[in-house]
Amino acid sequence: MTGFRELARAAAVARAARPDVPLALATLVQVDGSSYRQPGARLLVDAEGRVLAGAISGGCLEGDVAARAAEVCATGRGARLMYDLRADLEAIWGFGAACDGIAHLLLEPLPDPSWLADAEAIRTRRRNGAVLMVLDGHGGGSSCAILDGDAATGTWRPIGEASRGIAESERLACARAAQRTGHAMLHGMRDDAVMLFIEPLVAPVALHVIGAGRGADAFVQIARTLEWEVTVIDHRPAVLADVAIPEGVSTHIARFDDAASLNGLLASLPHDGRTAIALLSHIFDVDSAWLTALLPLPVAYVGVLGSRKRAGQLLDAVNAALGERGMSVTDRMRHRLYAPIGLDLGGESPASIALSAIAEIEAVIHGRPAGFLRERLSPIHARTPTPQVFEHDAPIVPTECDAGRDDRRGLDRG
Repeated sequence: MTGFRELARAAAVARAARPDVPLALATLVQVDGSSYRQPGARLLVDAEGRVLAGAISGGCLEGDVAARAAEVCATGRGARLMYDLRADLEAIWGFGAACDGIAHLLLEPLPDPSWLADAEAIRTRRRNGAVLMVLDGHGGGSSCAILDGDAATGTWRPIGEASRGIAESERLACARAAQRTGHAMLHGMRDDAVMLFIEPLVAPVALHVIGAGRGADAFVQIARTLEWEVTVIDHRPAVLADVAIPEGVSTHIARFDDAASLNGLLASLPHDGRTAIALLSHIFDVDSAWLTALLPLPVAYVGVLGSRKRAGQLLDAVNAALGERGMSVTDRMRHRLYAPIGLDLGGESPASIALSAIAEIEAVIHGRPAGFLRERLSPIHARTPTPQVFEHDAPIVPTECDAGRDDRRGLDRG
C-alpha cells in the first residue's frame, strides 16, 4: 500500500510552491470490517486543508482529514482519528454507500518529508525494508524509523525522536513479521500502552517484455500505468527502435542464441518473486532459448504467446535443452509458466491481449484466482489480524464529503 513515489513527488512540489505551509501525513493503521483501503494507505495534506496526494478511503474521508491538518501542524503532535462507517451513511455522508467498517488513522505533522523519498529508494532497490511508526498511549504517534534491508542485518534510520524508546528486540520482531508476511501490521508492546505499526517496503513488480513486435507497446503502457518497472528486450535493434517507449522503461538488445550474454543480462535484471516475464516474440527458437534460461529462475510468472499445442512443443524443447545440463523441467517450473498467456477476457486485439496478460500477472502476484468479485465468498481485501488498540478513541463524524460517482462505486466494492 506504499505509494511513496507519489507522496514524495507531491511533497517536493508543495514545498517548492508554498514553502511556508506545513505538511501533514495521514496513515491508515487499522481497519475493522469493510474498507476500500487497507492498512498502510497514506494521504498527504497541508495545513491549509489541501489534499495533495494519496488516498485513505474511497474519497469520503480525505476532505475531513485535510481539515484537521492545521491542528496537528500547530501542536507538532500526531493525533489518532477513528471513523466509524457503520452509522447511517445517508445522513453522515450524503449517500447510501453502505460501507460497514471502522477506519483508524494517524495524522502527523511532516516537517521533513525527505524520508518519503528514502522509503521509495529502498523499495525500488528490492533489498527489503520497512517503515516503523509508534502509537503512544495518549492518542498520538509518529513515524519513527526506516529499515533498509532485512530485519536482522539492515540499517535503521531514525525519523525524529520517537524511536529512542523502542527496544531493538521489538523493532526486529516487527520487521521480521512484516517482511515475512508482506503485510502492514500492528504490534503490541509489553505494557500495552504503546503500539508499533510496521509496513514492509515491498518491491514494485518488474516486468520484462521479451520481443518488441506487435502488441509490446500496449504491454508497456499498461504496466507503466501501474508503476511497474518495465524492461523491453529484443535481438532486433530495428524492431526495438520502433516501439513507443515511455519514460522510465529500459531497453536491451540481446542475442537469444548466445547463452552467456543472455544469462548475463538476466543476472543484471530483477528475477525474484515479484518479477514477471512476457514472451512476445512468437518465434519458436527465440522463445525456446529464453524459456530455457528463464524457467529455472525464481520468478513469479512467465507468460508466452501462442496456443496450448505450441506451449507443449516449447516445453519439450526446453526439457531437451535442460537435459544437456543434467536438469529437467520440474513441476515448479511448469507452475510458473502461463501459456497461452492471459486471462480469458474474450478480446483478440493486441491491446486486449496485453490487458488480459497484465491482469493475469496481477492475480498471480497477489495470489488470487482472478474470478468475478461478485462470486467471491471470502472478503475482497486480504486481511492481517490486528489487535484492538483504539478503545479510548471516539468516532469522528466528518463535516463534509466531496466524493463523486467513482468514489461511490469504489466504496461499494468494500
